[in-house]
Amino acid sequence: MSCSFPKSPNGFTLIEMVVALGLSLVTVSAVYSLYIGELRAQYVREDRLEMQQQARVVMDVMSRELLMAGYDPRGVNNDVNLGNDFQGITYDSGRLIIKADLNGNGLIADPNEFIMYVYDSKTHTLRRNTGGGNQPFGENIESFFVEYFNAAGHLTTDSVSIRQVKITVTARAEDPDPQYMPNSGYRTITLQSRLTPRNLRT
Repeated sequence: MSCSFPKSPNGFTLIEMVVALGLSLVTVSAVYSLYIGELRAQYVREDRLEMQQQARVVMDVMSRELLMAGYDPRGVNNDVNLGNDFQGITYDSGRLIIKADLNGNGLIADPNEFIMYVYDSKTHTLRRNTGGGNQPFGENIESFFVEYFNAAGHLTTDSVSIRQVKITVTARAEDPDPQYMPNSGYRTITLQSRLTPRNLRT
């Protein structure tokens, strides 16, 4: 004796309806998974782009200010008065200190004529001080290193001998990427530049 399920008025059996519903759920789940994956990938791409832009802005501003180090249009560093002399770059292993007489008044007391960059490793923030305190300048900075070189290209700790400066900035993504295992999931980018300020005394 055979047994069969009654057909619906439209001609579909209950089993066919269940199978169709199951296939629909599988399809929707697959599409949703792809959508979520693409959203995550897009977020990672945007995070990496922001990281790269942050590193480039930091390097660009510091490079421009470094190239002006020692600017002395009044020649105070070469006159008989030693009391108004200033070093374009002051050696400091943990900070970058830049001085320039930008307005040509023979002093370096105005804003942006005495600039100091200092790295805060606890907050991953590079701070810039032009006289108003250490203000956030670069966020999500993984590391910041400064090296000083003399005219012969050798490392030096003597401010008077500094002729070149090498800055290395490593920025990191704002959020960790679960698919990226190194560095606790934080992707990084490192930019490096070795500059010769044209105004330093020879």
